[in-house]
Amino acid sequence: MGAPPESPVGSPARRILLFILMSTALAGWTQSTCSGPPDLTARMRDQPTADNATALGIWYADNRQFDCAVGAFREALKSDPNSAKLHYFEGLALIGGSHPDEAVIALRASSQADPHAIQPHLALADLDLAMNQRADAEAQWRQALAIDPRSEPALEGLSDALLDDEDYAAVIVLLRNADRSEALTINLAKALGKTGYLEDAHTVLTEAMRISPHSVDLARAMTVVLIKMNRSADAIKLLDATRNEHPGVLDVQVDLLRILVHQDQFDRAGAICSQLLTQRSDDPEILQLCGTVDRAAGNYDKAKIHLQAAIAANPDVYDSQYNLGAVLVTLHEWRQAETHLRMAIALDPKAPEVHIELAKALRGLGDPQQAAEEVKTYEQLKKAAAAESDAAVAASQGDKEIDKGNAQQAAAAYRQAIEQDPANAVYRYKLSVALRRSGDLAGERAQLEEAIKLDAKLAGAQNQLGYMLAQQGDAAGAIKHFRLAAEAAPSWPEAWINLAAELAATAQYADARTAVAKALTLEPNNQQARELSDQLSKDPATAQPQHQ
Repeated sequence: MGAPPESPVGSPARRILLFILMSTALAGWTQSTCSGPPDLTARMRDQPTADNATALGIWYADNRQFDCAVGAFREALKSDPNSAKLHYFEGLALIGGSHPDEAVIALRASSQADPHAIQPHLALADLDLAMNQRADAEAQWRQALAIDPRSEPALEGLSDALLDDEDYAAVIVLLRNADRSEALTINLAKALGKTGYLEDAHTVLTEAMRISPHSVDLARAMTVVLIKMNRSADAIKLLDATRNEHPGVLDVQVDLLRILVHQDQFDRAGAICSQLLTQRSDDPEILQLCGTVDRAAGNYDKAKIHLQAAIAANPDVYDSQYNLGAVLVTLHEWRQAETHLRMAIALDPKAPEVHIELAKALRGLGDPQQAAEEVKTYEQLKKAAAAESDAAVAASQGDKEIDKGNAQQAAAAYRQAIEQDPANAVYRYKLSVALRRSGDLAGERAQLEEAIKLDAKLAGAQNQLGYMLAQQGDAAGAIKHFRLAAEAAPSWPEAWINLAAELAATAQYADARTAVAKALTLEPNNQQARELSDQLSKDPATAQPQHQ
């Protein structure tokens, strides 16, 4: 049998999936008897063919009689035991009937019956994810992509998983050349933003918004990037426009409220609070934001109520603990204020402002010496925060220059960023790129070494240093850094290919085969990995490996 159809919503497989999704509230429910339509039941009784059993099974699934559907599909399989489609339908019905272990067996049988069918792998991935078997889910998505590299569900599922794993380099590799839906565009922008490539994230989202100018999700993702780029006015402008176009989407209003509060635009924020508190009165973030607005307006008793409610719902939010502590300081409730302010510090040790409020509470409690220490801490942290902000602005300018091809100007901007924030590994890695493009290889290596001292899990820096060492004939050093790159980004095929190539070059053939096999597991159609694997399998001594 061929691959189960992906298209029309009205197709049998799609209808079964839809009804399974709709029936989550009935999880665990089973029916004691099967009640089918008289015509199909009579037809099945008189002519118990595979087609009639399949039709009856689909009806049962459509009507949420999943155990009955399983029985019907199994009856059909007696006549056609190698049908990929019937095993797939059986698996979906087993999922609907809350029999995940049996569903896995049925779906695997479907994929074995038709190795080119993508839907069983997608269903297995969803099932593995629901069973918290993340590694198995990732493997199924990769198998789906080996069948169809453009599969949107597989790309979305795998990129979501990689984002959860904080494997941002792998997300970028996976999606940078893919045909991207809105969800995939947003995932790519997240990965780019997390690795400090804000200009690239902005470009990706801008291109997508030209195609879908009315998309709420793209607009919301863009505001996150704009805020990180210190373009809060642009973010507010975009959210205002999105809110006017989509007045019923409350999440947009929450996004706008959040930015207005962080920008101290409390008058505008107060008007939004009046509306949101009537619609989401138990939302901890809205309670926190509106409590902050109340505090700024001098409504301390009201702020206290809102912030206490926010903490009761979610105590692990810095802004809630800090603002309640500050309110309690104003109300001279010193001991309770100290408690919440210390909890805030535990949640965000780098935040400056909480130490000033804690100093006030400590003075109120009669401890001026400790209060003075908190003031010193505040001054140190405030200076560090200002330096980080200045560094981010300089790095953003460096990104713009590198995109224009101005490597020397980019290097100057990145050096300025490093001067303000010397412990930022990403800035040093970006400087190494600019130096490489300027022809300063010695400077590049120095910055790569500094970057990995600061962050050994910076996969791009480890990989590039490995490449440089390989070019200089230091095979042992190259292998070390290629291996560290692969460990830091285990879903990045390039790191495994480079490791395999250098291992092969030093006649470590068994380890080279293991590494290239890992690359092919991640990206089965990678031409370089295939060629290297072929060389290693035929005659390792003739291999002429090339690094990516």
